[in-house]
Amino acid sequence: MTEAPNTPLRWDTPLTILPGVGPKRAAALANLGLTTAGDLLDYIPRDYLQYAPEAAVTELKSDTIGTVRGTIIQTRLVRRRPLRFEALLDDGTQRCVLTWFNMHGMDKKLYPGVRVLVTGKVGQYDGRVQFVNPRFELQPEGVDAPTVTSARIEPVYPANSEISSHFIAMLIQRHLSVLVPLVQEWYPEAYLAPRGMLSRQQAYSLIHQPQEVLQVTKAKRTLAYHDFMTQQLVVALRRHGIQTGPSAQRLRIDDLVDQRIRRLVPFTLTQAQERVIQEIRHDISGRIPMNRLIQGDVGSGKTVVALYAMLCAVATKMQTALMAPTEILAEQHYLSIQRYLANSKVRMVLVTGSLSAAEREKALADIANGKVDLIIGTHALITESNNFSNLGLVVVDEQHKFGVNQRADLRLRHGHPHTLVMTATPIPRTLAMTVYGDLDLSVIDELPPGRQPIHTRKAIPANRPEVYEFVRSLLVQGAQAYVVVPAVDENADDLAHAVGVHKEFQQDIFKEYRIGVVHGRMNRAERQAVMEQFRRGELAVLVATTVIEVGVDVPNAVIMVIEHAERFGLAQLHQLRGRVGRGQAKSYCILIADTTTEDARQRIEAMIEFKSGFDIAQKDLEIRGMGHLIGTEQSGASDIRFADLLGDTRLLNLAQRDARAIITEDPQLLAPNHTLLHQHIRRLYGATISLADVG
Repeated sequence: MTEAPNTPLRWDTPLTILPGVGPKRAAALANLGLTTAGDLLDYIPRDYLQYAPEAAVTELKSDTIGTVRGTIIQTRLVRRRPLRFEALLDDGTQRCVLTWFNMHGMDKKLYPGVRVLVTGKVGQYDGRVQFVNPRFELQPEGVDAPTVTSARIEPVYPANSEISSHFIAMLIQRHLSVLVPLVQEWYPEAYLAPRGMLSRQQAYSLIHQPQEVLQVTKAKRTLAYHDFMTQQLVVALRRHGIQTGPSAQRLRIDDLVDQRIRRLVPFTLTQAQERVIQEIRHDISGRIPMNRLIQGDVGSGKTVVALYAMLCAVATKMQTALMAPTEILAEQHYLSIQRYLANSKVRMVLVTGSLSAAEREKALADIANGKVDLIIGTHALITESNNFSNLGLVVVDEQHKFGVNQRADLRLRHGHPHTLVMTATPIPRTLAMTVYGDLDLSVIDELPPGRQPIHTRKAIPANRPEVYEFVRSLLVQGAQAYVVVPAVDENADDLAHAVGVHKEFQQDIFKEYRIGVVHGRMNRAERQAVMEQFRRGELAVLVATTVIEVGVDVPNAVIMVIEHAERFGLAQLHQLRGRVGRGQAKSYCILIADTTTEDARQRIEAMIEFKSGFDIAQKDLEIRGMGHLIGTEQSGASDIRFADLLGDTRLLNLAQRDARAIITEDPQLLAPNHTLLHQHIRRLYGATISLADVG
């Protein structure tokens, strides 16, 4: 039933019943995500216009914000680039110049005889006062508008071509006094005041209707804090549930086990690897299930550190499952670990969709009967109905594809094993605290000795012949090369593809060399055979899709050429680049790219400028935005609406400390002063966290 316009507003009241919001405007508002009255309150201004008190032109001072009222006496439209519209305003004391750049249609709005109120930064032009791109309001004819006697602030809202910021502001201002009292207060004033926070009602009121800039700052900080607190309380609840829940099996980590593991690793570990191993040893020696994330750049040695933990589980007569997001990555992990364990008695099995029905049945039976120690497969491995004999540790690769819900399901299904997750896409610590907040964080921030810097260059498609002449000069010296393409075979976008480039190289460009090709449509045996040939130096060039993104280590491969590099994400480009620079020779990465979009240009420039995965990740956040990077599987992060995850580090740290203190004191949020907060968290997260965690 449609509500009458005079019905009291509720949070979920449809905007369609508000005066002035017809079907067309309702559709335009919906395109901005505004469908209910509550949405209006949550729609935060993107900027604010400051109006100075009205003054005469003769009283204005340069480099200040000024407001003048007068009559347009002359205009001029200059149709050169950039398009420029100029108007001469006379306020009765003096004339000033108004200039707008690239503002189409200004000549239809401003013309001689029109009265306007103008606000903007005061400057000078040819001896006259000038305003550049000022804000202006047309003044009705025959009506004496009140003089602006004091400074005021006007919010500017995100808008589109269908609806203006001015209309949105009017709609919000009209209903603000009714909407604000609907906001629930989660914390008492005695809690907020020492932290310099406003109540939520005060914050919403001032963010939409400030009287001074300081109020905007305080309102934003308050809403950001409440945002962080909601998310950090959920994180603290999850951590508390793990720490006070069922125990895990302590894993064996004595000196004998340590010596046996180190004998399998043919190189000296870095100090960073040793530090992270000690953190893992501390976790797995206790009864609280380990729940740790390892961050490390490409080639920093995360897999060896994870293998240490796996072998501790094997030494305790328990099984380990290593899960990767794709079959190809699972295969590469299997081959890599198999080389480390060549002289050990550890029993391994690879479980992927490539197995025949009989092979799969036998593998799952061996897992259930305890005949294998180390099981490697995709993320589906843990969610299938197969039973482990005695699962002590789960290692998850590429953490961003295995979120908090999956980790919780893993613990419930498989007896609370220790969990170690790792990512080769480093992220800023503030984001880790939110997206991966239920995990303890370890960082491998050191590359093994001998890793060579990789010289990264961009080439336009027209320079492709010169690129491959350079590749040839390296092949002549006995080096090997990777060439990565975005497609397997012919495609509608006319992209370079593995089948075509392999044929072109073999028949023309590098016809005197042996060329290999690998892609995702080949079966496992074919891919492994080609990779082994390349590893042994029998192939000079390997043409590949992104199947070589991780897990491939060929020290003699010194150059990586990426065709259509604009088609790849920044993190993916960095991962691919990490396949070279593993030997003693100078290494190169050449990005053949047609950067027709701003995002593509920024990605390629970032690859050239930055070498560190942490810097790359930071830039990726700036380019792609938080929501795209986080994805949907990391429950909770997308509910950060008002805070800046990159800029509000101190505020996030405060919220984390406060949230942990609250959950330590009231683990289920059952205290009377937490009732509304409890209801809010259940409403937002009830389906994504164990209800036992919140009572």
